[in-house]
Amino acid sequence: MDESTTPLEFPCRYPIKAMVRSSAEARAAVLSVVARHAPFDEADAVRVRPSRNGRFESLTVTVEATSRAHLEQIYAELRALDPVVMML
Repeated sequence: MDESTTPLEFPCRYPIKAMVRSSAEARAAVLSVVARHAPFDEADAVRVRPSRNGRFESLTVTVEATSRAHLEQIYAELRALDPVVMML
């Protein structure tokens, strides 16, 4: 899909969402990958929600996305991380 067929208008604020195995290392790995591609203020742009049993966490990092390719790069690197279980 090219830029002309995506419903998003870039640049835009976009929430990157990842489900990870719950650990400080997993959170740090996800935040590190995202920060390499799109700087963000952790206090304002990051939301962490634990699963009911605490084994997993949902991480949402809202970034300024510049293009569809930009988002695809971030998601590709996140999918390669071992603690990442699912991307939304």
